[in-house]
Amino acid sequence: MDMIPRILVKTIRKNQKNGFINLIYGPRRVGKTVLLKQLTEKILSRNLVWFNGDTRETQEALSNTSQVHLSKLVDKYKYIVVDEAQRIPNIGLSLKILIDQFPKKVFYVSGSSSLLLSRGLQEPLTGRTTIYRLFPLSLKELSSKLQPHQKSALIEDQLRFGSYPYLLQLTQPTEKQEYLKSLIQDYLFMDVLELKDVALPENLRKLTTLLAFQIGQEVSQNELATNLNIDVKTVRRYLSLLKQSFIIFELTAFSKNLRKEINKSKKYYFWDLGIRNALIDQFLPLDQRIDTGQLWENFLAVERIKKHEYQKQLKQYYFWRTYDQAEIDWLETAGGKISAYEFKWKKPRTHTPKAFWKAYQTKVNLISRNNYQEFIL
Repeated sequence: MDMIPRILVKTIRKNQKNGFINLIYGPRRVGKTVLLKQLTEKILSRNLVWFNGDTRETQEALSNTSQVHLSKLVDKYKYIVVDEAQRIPNIGLSLKILIDQFPKKVFYVSGSSSLLLSRGLQEPLTGRTTIYRLFPLSLKELSSKLQPHQKSALIEDQLRFGSYPYLLQLTQPTEKQEYLKSLIQDYLFMDVLELKDVALPENLRKLTTLLAFQIGQEVSQNELATNLNIDVKTVRRYLSLLKQSFIIFELTAFSKNLRKEINKSKKYYFWDLGIRNALIDQFLPLDQRIDTGQLWENFLAVERIKKHEYQKQLKQYYFWRTYDQAEIDWLETAGGKISAYEFKWKKPRTHTPKAFWKAYQTKVNLISRNNYQEFIL
């Protein structure tokens, strides 16, 4: 099966510069090794050296921080690839020595999550990395060879099974379900549990499942703590770990401290809807579900972030609500400009809340099945 070209390949090539390591983070099984292969496919083998952090040979070779030793490893090559970097002891220091010694060489480094990579990478490499995040396949990547009317046919699968690359090799819904459940069992919490002291891993899973039922809704950390019979401090720590390991992301409330605006609430979304649905064992077709609106909201949020990240566009994301229940799903800010959007699966129209218009003179745009392609592609 052909590899789907990843958008991030062009972005990385365009932005790479001397003296900086190209560092690619992402959850497990999203195709980081494939991305590295696509980045280097046109490079002659005599100019390229590839280190696989899964092997003992690489771990021993790159954990030795002798400058003479490290220089001999890469001296002959223009391009240096380090895959699964988080498995290599002292990797941050080793890479710092190499980039200082050879600022004109090109380094591509990947690892499974910011959580594990931060163990040995962040401090020595401060100011020496260009960081990229790789996510499950975006709709733009999946539909690059399709006509506009064919792209809409992908939505059902995206909202039910998500977009982990291996799913493309599976044709039956039952196969997709089993694969996603195995991901949860074998990989989902691995980064967190390997690195952090989590007293009761089952609580971490229960918390993630509670969040899966509440995507797009305001979440009370006190309520989560009560449900799990743990303290709020632990809930906050677990939420932080889930964010760092690319399972969920957080949306905070937008506020300029107007009297009626809510400013301390948070919403949580999943980076992949297949993972979310597997957690609650819910894979029914969209026309048989009561949570399709939530799935749609999560899907648009994720795809919008992928679009901006892969284009290296820096934006901040929020939701907005007042105490009297006026609400907007999605706000973006960049360069002092606010853009506002309402996500609707069925409803054909929306309106701008009076309080929001009065405070920000910004119109709310409706994103529905009629125009979503412009929003995320």
